Amino acid sequence: MDKNFSLNIMRSKFYVCPTCNNIIHSLNEAEISCCGNSLKPLIAKEIDEHYNITIEKVEDEHFITVNHPMTKEHFISFMAYVTFDKVQFIKLYPEGNAEARFNLRGKGNLYIYCNIDGLMKIKI
Repeated sequence: MDKNFSLNIMRSKFYVCPTCNNIIHSLNEAEISCCGNSLKPLIAKEIDEHYNITIEKVEDEHFITVNHPMTKEHFISFMAYVTFDKVQFIKLYPEGNAEARFNLRGKGNLYIYCNIDGLMKIKI
């Protein structure tokens, strides 16, 4: 009997197209292509201390800021908060702020994708 491993959202995978910067999310391994490119899942590394992430409780959400440049050449493209049953995703843009509001319920992983440094994560 085959097991459906995709039921565990904590196994989420993120893919980014190098041509159009399309962001794709899957619940497990998948064969993904975009703009003629075969995409591999991004491998998340632990966040360096120089990123200086701040998490503040604001009403019923948490306000997350990241000390990171947001220029057209070097920026945070997205943040995602993944728990065992939910993915919350915020798209960010160059020349904006590296900040997002998430409903932090339960334990999970905060993923941050930098267009230069790649995918990073921190357990919350």
